[in-house]
Amino acid sequence: MKLLKYFPEKVSSALMVFLNAIKGQTLYVSEIRLRANAPMSVSFAGRNVLRFGGAYVICNEAEVAETLQKLCEDSVHTYGETIKEGYVMLENGYRIGVCGRAGISGDSIRSIYGMTSLSIRIPHPISGASHEILRYIRQESIQGALIYAPPNVGKTTLIRDMAATLSKGNHAKRVALIDTRGEIYMKSMFAESLVDVLHGYPRAKGIEIATRTLSPEVIFCDEIGSAEEAKAILSAANSGVPLIATAHAESFDMLLKRPNIRTLYDHHIFRYYIGLSRKEGTGSFLFDILDAEKEALVV
Repeated sequence: MKLLKYFPEKVSSALMVFLNAIKGQTLYVSEIRLRANAPMSVSFAGRNVLRFGGAYVICNEAEVAETLQKLCEDSVHTYGETIKEGYVMLENGYRIGVCGRAGISGDSIRSIYGMTSLSIRIPHPISGASHEILRYIRQESIQGALIYAPPNVGKTTLIRDMAATLSKGNHAKRVALIDTRGEIYMKSMFAESLVDVLHGYPRAKGIEIATRTLSPEVIFCDEIGSAEEAKAILSAANSGVPLIATAHAESFDMLLKRPNIRTLYDHHIFRYYIGLSRKEGTGSFLFDILDAEKEALVV
């Protein structure tokens, strides 16, 4: 794992032992979390691992701050604006969630200091992860789909593979990828693809620009839900451009309790609603697919 060199020695040693113990299953490591004066944890195959060699690994506040400094290549100030939003994005889809003490000015966060925890998301270029559901999406024309699941189940992994697969090969489609937080695009997966990546664009603005200027055959974006995003999606749909997106929700019923998602449902924006989960013990994907056009489950 490339990130090991950035951690305190006690953390990297514990992680090396753990990774050797799960050799062949590293694809199911989704997150490493450091907490100041509390146990480190690793999210693995749907569970949280707290003990390494039978013991907790605990960092102090200075070690957490130093780790962030190293991950940012000693240029934390470069990421100041996103840190105020709670995250840092590194190359190749690595996202670091940042917790600390907020300096407030009025209703705005002026700065974050005294780092208390880091949540390091581990992206995985899993080719073929979306094969099972692409047979529904890739018909005579691309069908819109909304993939929903709780956080940290694999929604981004899935749409990354869908976007890469649809944009390559003899029947490649022109794909517009709205990568707001830099989590979706991975250079190794999009070689020789027909993908236009809008890095860092707010989702609503990215969808609007892609629809107006890029003539995409399908648009991909992650974690939709705001009123502004719903408005942009409705506009794109009226232009005939299908969207494949993700949203946070525990279930389909909970998904439709989100007002802006309900608006999209009522306007028949997505044909398929795909609930995502992981098979316990293996971490492989399980799908619960609703065909909204037929109002019937297909899987």
